[in-house]
Amino acid sequence: MKAVGCLLLLVTGLTAAKQFYPEVSITGGSELRLGLADESGITHVIYYVRTNDLEKTYRVEAKNDDDIWEHIDVDADAHIGDLVEYKTSVLYHNQWVDSEWNKVILIPRDLMVPRKSKRSYTVFRDDFNSFNKASYTVEVSSWGGGNGEFQVYTPEYNNLHAANGYLYLKPTLTVDHHAFDNGKLYNGRMDCNSLWGACTNSVNWGCDRTSFGQEILPPIMSGKVTSHAAIKYGRVNVRARIPRGDWIWPAIWMLPRDNHYGGWPRSGEIDMMESKGNLRAVEGGSDHGVSYIASTLHWGPDYQHNAYYLTHKGKHANGGDWHGWHTYSLEWTDQHIITYVDNQEIMHITTPSQGFWNWAHFQGHNIWGNSHNAPFDQYFHLLLNVAVGGGYFGDNAQYNTPKPWHGGSSHPMRDFWEHRGDWLPTWHGDDVAMLIDYVEMIQY
Repeated sequence: MKAVGCLLLLVTGLTAAKQFYPEVSITGGSELRLGLADESGITHVIYYVRTNDLEKTYRVEAKNDDDIWEHIDVDADAHIGDLVEYKTSVLYHNQWVDSEWNKVILIPRDLMVPRKSKRSYTVFRDDFNSFNKASYTVEVSSWGGGNGEFQVYTPEYNNLHAANGYLYLKPTLTVDHHAFDNGKLYNGRMDCNSLWGACTNSVNWGCDRTSFGQEILPPIMSGKVTSHAAIKYGRVNVRARIPRGDWIWPAIWMLPRDNHYGGWPRSGEIDMMESKGNLRAVEGGSDHGVSYIASTLHWGPDYQHNAYYLTHKGKHANGGDWHGWHTYSLEWTDQHIITYVDNQEIMHITTPSQGFWNWAHFQGHNIWGNSHNAPFDQYFHLLLNVAVGGGYFGDNAQYNTPKPWHGGSSHPMRDFWEHRGDWLPTWHGDDVAMLIDYVEMIQY
C-alpha cells in the first residue's frame, strides 16, 4: 500500500504491522516542519525529505516539551502547494521501522491542528489487517436509509470483509445470494433475522420485508459499518478508494452518538464525503458524477427545516475522477468544521457568531439553547457505507445512461432492476466497492 498526498504514513520494515504518522507542514511562513507524536518505545527518529531532487536528512534524538519528535528546517524556503517527498526511520523498541517514500502537498500547520490545542490523542485507529467486529456495529436492514435506497445492508462476506489490509464495502446483486433468485425478488420475503440472525433497524419494514403491489425486494446487497468509537472535536482521517459505477453512492460520514437534541436532523449530521459513481451526472451545467465529491452538514428542527443548503460544498477532480486512492479528512473544533481531500479544502464552515439556529433564521423555541455551535457540540460516530439508488440521484440531471426510475414512481426498485441492461455494464469487479485503507479518529 502506498499513501499518496496524505499526512499519514504506511510503514513497512522490521515491524510490519506498526505504523507511525508524522505531520509534514509549513510553519513560520516558509519553514518546513516534521513532527511525530511520541509513543512509548520510540528513542530516535530520522526524517528523509526530497524537494526538487534535493535530498535532506534530519536526525531527531529527543522529543520536545509537547512530546513531539520535531524538526523545523528554517532554511527550507517552503511554499504552500509545494510537493514534498518524505520517509522516516524510527527506532522503536530497539528495532528500526522504515517507511516507504511518500508524497504530501504542503499546507500551513494552523490549518491542520487547532492553535489552541497543543495535545491530542488517538481515540481509534483501524488498518484493517482483519475486520474486528468488536469495533463496529454492522448494519443489517433493508429500511432504505431514509432516502428510498435500493440495497439491503448485510454482514455477508461478499458485501463486507477485510483483505490485503483493506476493508471492502461492496454492492452485489441480491439474485447472486443463495437464498434468492429473480422470481423471489417479485414474489418473496426478506427476513433479516432469519437470514443473518440480526436486524439493526426495523423502520420501513427494514427487518422483515415482502414484495408487494408492483414493487420488488431490494435488488442489491451492500455493506455499512458504524464505529463504536466517538469523538467530540478533533480530526478524522480516512484513506479510501471510492467506487465507480452507475447509481452507486458511497459515503464517509458521522452521526451523533446520543441524539442529544432529538431525532434527525435536530442532533446534526456531518458528511465528510459523498459521491455519485456515475461517469456523468450533469446538473446545472456541472458534472456531479464520480469526478465530483461533496461535503455537507445537516441540521435543523425537523426534516422539513434542514438548513444543509447553508453548509454544503463540493470539489471537482483536477482532471480524471476521484475513483483512485485519496485521504478524506475532517477538522472539527468549536470554531469551525473543515473537510479536506488530500489536504485540499472541500468545505469550510466557520461557527456562526449568532449560533446555527439564528443563522438559519429558524422560528420558535431554540432547541439548541445557548450553545453557539450546537448541534455540533456532542460526540459523533464514524460511518462508512455504499448505498445504491434512492433520492440522491435527481430526476433532472443528465446521466451517461438513462435514469431507470423517477422520484414519483410507486415501484422504483423494480424500475431500477428491470433496466439493469443499462447500468450493470458499468459495474466492473471491485471497482464498485469502496476500499478503506485506514480510519483514524483523533480527539482534541
